[in-house]
Amino acid sequence: MSEPYPWHGEVLLAIAQRLQQGALPAAIGLSAAEGWGGRALLSAATLLLLELPADKDPEELAHPDFRWVAPEGAAIKIDQIRALNAFAVQTSQIAPRKVVAVLDAHLMNVNAANTLLKTLEEPPPNTHILLCTPYWNRLLPTIRSRCQSYQVQAGVGQAEAWLQQQAVPFSPQRFAQAGYAPLTMRDQFAELDVDAWINKVATASQFGELVNDAIETGAPLLLAAWYRVLIQQQSKQPNRVLLAFAEELIDTRRMIETSNSTNIRLALERLFHLWQQVSKRLPRQAG
Repeated sequence: MSEPYPWHGEVLLAIAQRLQQGALPAAIGLSAAEGWGGRALLSAATLLLLELPADKDPEELAHPDFRWVAPEGAAIKIDQIRALNAFAVQTSQIAPRKVVAVLDAHLMNVNAANTLLKTLEEPPPNTHILLCTPYWNRLLPTIRSRCQSYQVQAGVGQAEAWLQQQAVPFSPQRFAQAGYAPLTMRDQFAELDVDAWINKVATASQFGELVNDAIETGAPLLLAAWYRVLIQQQSKQPNRVLLAFAEELIDTRRMIETSNSTNIRLALERLFHLWQQVSKRLPRQAG
């Protein structure tokens, strides 16, 4: 069962209204920024279309009229989309309509995306394909043009109120480091002081514990937070060395996110060694 979030209500209401009017399109794009519960939004929309109770978990659902598609490793592959297409042309059995939910749709490789496009160009009747991604603009323009898109509005005030209800200490600085993302702040950064952790990297004689912290928190999330700290420092005192390290940091994050063959521990240790070298060349207040 996915946790409901208040900022999803507007999107789900719009979908429910279109469904009631019989005007819901075959292809539906759902977009929620990272840390705003895209997976939960996709689950809630799926159950809405299947007319199933909200306490079900679509990822665990054995249903003849539903398919859940998620990345295998770092990508959604062509075989997964071929199976989706084969399912889409079947006749619904017990539900009022067939539903396909695609998580992190931006991770479709080129062949997979082009294969899906064939189905979106001539959608089967009584079938709805939900494409969920925090990066709507990374989808092929031809796919985006065939979807009715719904965007979660990331309201800071609503997020702050929700975090307070979750007993998570809130400050603008920490919220910025968490990427202005309430779920990231609650789940990864509620107890982690990013600035203190970065300072530990700069002075550590061994990196084992710090690497473990990064992996446990989620290396891409922590590296993104680190990048935001660097940007804050750049705004106060521009520094070419700091900017060059920021580029290395982003490259490392991208490599960890997109490659199944990346050795995360080695990639992080290399980055930490580089940070120690950079820190020695920075003014004391920026290190």
